[in-house]
Amino acid sequence: MRPFAVITGASRGIGAEYARALAAQGYDLLLIARDAARMDQLAAELSGRHRIAVECEVLDLAEPEAAHRLFAAARTRRQAVDLLVNNAGFGLFGEFVDLPMARIQAMLRLHVNTVVESIRLFLPDMVERRSGAIINVASTAGFMPVAYIAEYAATKAFLITFSEALAEEVRSSGIRVQVCCPGPTVTDFHHTAGLRPNSPFKAQSAAEVAAVSLAALDPGPTMVTTNWSGTLTAWLSRCTPRTILARKAAQWMRRPR
Repeated sequence: MRPFAVITGASRGIGAEYARALAAQGYDLLLIARDAARMDQLAAELSGRHRIAVECEVLDLAEPEAAHRLFAAARTRRQAVDLLVNNAGFGLFGEFVDLPMARIQAMLRLHVNTVVESIRLFLPDMVERRSGAIINVASTAGFMPVAYIAEYAATKAFLITFSEALAEEVRSSGIRVQVCCPGPTVTDFHHTAGLRPNSPFKAQSAAEVAAVSLAALDPGPTMVTTNWSGTLTAWLSRCTPRTILARKAAQWMRRPR
């Protein structure tokens, strides 16, 4: 039986590239997203090119109890999940006091609640089988406090520390937990967030991010940066006082965009 992967946020961007890379490795896939048309198109592409099984489930993972619906959707397709990729996410740019409460709540549910609850549901079977892997897609924004995307950066910081701690808990069970921290990436993230790209570093392609992440999955470090600029950002965040980081990040984000 071919290995089976569940990918959230799979209709576009990094999630779609994880799907393409895993399909090429011979995985059967369950794609999770809100955009049915894009998912169906991607599923047809991958199943036709690689002769694998690709199924789709339309889910809004920012809704309450979404993790349970995700778990149920996976179990109806396959009893055992070999790889869970928690990629779904979005950004919000602006002063926190001005952001809509509904969007704030949706981001917390999507980036924190649904990820944690999904892992709690999928992980016991992996531990029992002593086989499986989880990838949580975070961001280099999680390395520091970043004004004007304060909530986004904070949720990604949570994913980093949560993933690192969880990786140690399950290491003896043979389970791999990775937190992938891409920097600027060519996706529609900035458009959705209302943020014009303004980085001194060249943006990576989503395909490059997925390839680096999967290449580092086994064996590799728990926290993975996907290019030299991400590695530099991680180093600077450890060596620079937090007050300076926060002030410089705020100044950078306030620059004309």
